[in-house]
Amino acid sequence: MMANMKIAVISAGNGGQTMAAYLALKGYETALYTHDPVKAGQLAGPFTLTGCLQGTATPGLVSTDIGAVIAGAPLVMVTTPAQNHPAIAAALAPWLADGQSVVLNPGRTMGTYAFTQALAQAGCRARIVVGETDTFMFTCRAPQPGRPMLNGIKAVVAVAAHNPADTHGLVTLMQEPFPNVIAAPGVAHTGLSNVGMIFHPLPTLLNMARIEQGQPYQHYLDGITPRIADLLMKADGERLAVAAALGVTVPSAPQWLQMTYGVEGEGLYGLLQANKAYRGIMGPHDLSTRYIYEDVPTGCVPVSALGDRLGVETPMLDAVITMADTLAGCDFMATGRGPAMVATAMADGFGTA
Repeated sequence: MMANMKIAVISAGNGGQTMAAYLALKGYETALYTHDPVKAGQLAGPFTLTGCLQGTATPGLVSTDIGAVIAGAPLVMVTTPAQNHPAIAAALAPWLADGQSVVLNPGRTMGTYAFTQALAQAGCRARIVVGETDTFMFTCRAPQPGRPMLNGIKAVVAVAAHNPADTHGLVTLMQEPFPNVIAAPGVAHTGLSNVGMIFHPLPTLLNMARIEQGQPYQHYLDGITPRIADLLMKADGERLAVAAALGVTVPSAPQWLQMTYGVEGEGLYGLLQANKAYRGIMGPHDLSTRYIYEDVPTGCVPVSALGDRLGVETPMLDAVITMADTLAGCDFMATGRGPAMVATAMADGFGTA
């Protein structure tokens, strides 16, 4: 594999802009897709990356034409929030070609199931590999278009293909541009290693007053107090119990922080406070945030639904879902990756790889 390999990045949010800048700086032919013509215009020209990796580089293509973005790209990195995976699959379906690999960054929980189901519904017949990461490659933000900030590169990112037989080849393809990638046993491992569902929705709900009043705060360092960290540990215990009932071993939230960022501290709260990569990561500006609309339907919901099927009680996660439902005025269990998706995944051997 050569550094001039084309890599397509789908979605030009915080993660997409940072990934495109990172890859362009590394010398890869980089193409970035955005559905927004205004943003495409804003992103024309060089990207300036700051933070732990600095430099200026220009992606080869920034376009609203998703077919042109992925044409000739062996690796397609989907960085859109996970609730948008079905829509992205439908948009990609007419343009995908045999031999391409599409990776969800991250898949959250049951991401490859949602994605492959949507591809099939859209009539995609290309022989491709679909995979997912357990977390996003970086901790990052893009405060201005074309000016992404790379707070940290995660030490370890686990990857699994939807078909376990494809994982080795997928990891080999990804490891040159992303040397922090390792192979996971299967998508049950990547899906149940989803700590975003622990770190994001509950602290957001418990900081609603701050958010509504427009008070800026750091999500991880200010928004998670010692008592909130205790609640997160209870929710995390439910995630771990569901994984254990399925026969899947995944790291606890504290273990994940130690493994991913190399931090040391006392308990979850101490580890969060010690993580330099979380400094300056601000809380949401409003309650229409992906911390609710992504992490609840694609994390809390499938883990709760798995718990129901496996006989594992998940009262803390259920409380988060109920609060989020009330806040958003919707039924996330019905609209998210709920019982129907869980039934499909279990019938397909979810947790057996």
